[in-house]
Amino acid sequence: MDREAFVYKVTEIVFKHFGKYGSESVKQCVRELLRTIEPQKDSLEGVADRENKDTAIITVFGESKPGIIAGITGILAEHNVDITDITQTLLGKNFAMIVIVDLSTSTVNFTDLKERLAKKGEELGVAVFSQHQELFNSMHRI
Repeated sequence: MDREAFVYKVTEIVFKHFGKYGSESVKQCVRELLRTIEPQKDSLEGVADRENKDTAIITVFGESKPGIIAGITGILAEHNVDITDITQTLLGKNFAMIVIVDLSTSTVNFTDLKERLAKKGEELGVAVFSQHQELFNSMHRI
């Protein structure tokens, strides 16, 4: 599945749950997606030299409002995380964004970055989830 098809499928799933119900539905949807991806984590343990070990994918979902992109990318810039690709879409009042980042020059570890992004998401009223690209790649092997 190419990147555009992947983004479309993720967005379709989110908005299937999102509907008119609000941010709780977005959280439920993202949890469902993560449950689908998480079982692959065990199969990645002990694999140190993967091609994309310094790459992460950040997904953002919620009701559209000014400042979401600036808030998330500001956290990345603050910690010297390079954005290698970014896409966002709006469906009515619903916002979805996927950001692919290079972590190799980050000034914080990945766990801290995830926490800071999640906190910024709470401030902005959106759900933010971060995963190493390895987890996303393993999903396509199922």
